Amino acid sequence: MNERIDIITLNRNAWNRVAERYDKSNYGKLNDLIVKFCDILPKNGSVLDLGSGTGLPFAKFFIERGFRVLGIDFVREMIRIAKRNVPQAKFEEMSMTKLEFDNMFDGIFSSYSMLLLNPPLFNDVARRISRALKNSGLFYLALNEPKELGVDPENDSITKIMNETMYSRAYTEQEICEIFNPLQMELLEIYRVNTHTEEFGEEHTICFLFKKNAIM
Repeated sequence: MNERIDIITLNRNAWNRVAERYDKSNYGKLNDLIVKFCDILPKNGSVLDLGSGTGLPFAKFFIERGFRVLGIDFVREMIRIAKRNVPQAKFEEMSMTKLEFDNMFDGIFSSYSMLLLNPPLFNDVARRISRALKNSGLFYLALNEPKELGVDPENDSITKIMNETMYSRAYTEQEICEIFNPLQMELLEIYRVNTHTEEFGEEHTICFLFKKNAIM
C-alpha cells in the first residue's frame, strides 16, 4: 500500500457516499457471540459502539437489551441516519482514532469497523479501547481473516466496496492476540463464519470476545 494514502479521509468520503444505500440493505448480522457479550454485561450497563454506522441492527439491539449506548462513527451521514433509526441511543461523529475515554464502559463493540485501520492505527486504537474499558469490561471484535494462508493482508487492502474505493484490511488471529494480550485483555472465545454478498464478496469472518483484567 502507498503509505502516503490518507486512509481516514479515503474511507470517510467513501462511506458518506454509500450511507443511505448501506442503511437500506442492513448488512449487520447478530450471532451467538454477540448474544453472549450481552448476557455477560451488567444489567443497564454502558456500551460503546465503535463505527456504529446506521445504528442497525446493533445499537438498536443493545437498546432493546436495556443497555446505555453511545455510538461513534467518523462518517457524518451514518450518524445522521443512526439518530433517525435509534433515537434512544446517543451518537457522536468521532473517529475511533480520537478516543479519549478512561474506565468508562462496561462493553465496547466493533463489528467490522476496525478493518478500516492499518496496523499502526489499529495498535493505537487497541490501546485506547483497553483504557476506555472498566476492569472486567468486555470487548467484542469482528473482522475478516485473510482468504489464503501466507498472503500479506496489506496487498489487498485497497479495494472496491459498493463501487467505492476504500482501505479495508484483513487480520489474522495471531495478529489480534499479539495486539491485545499485552493490554491485559483475556481472550474468552472466538467465533468464525464465512459469508458471501454481492457488495462485499466472500468474507472469512472471525469474531473475538475479550475481557479486560485488572492490572496488578
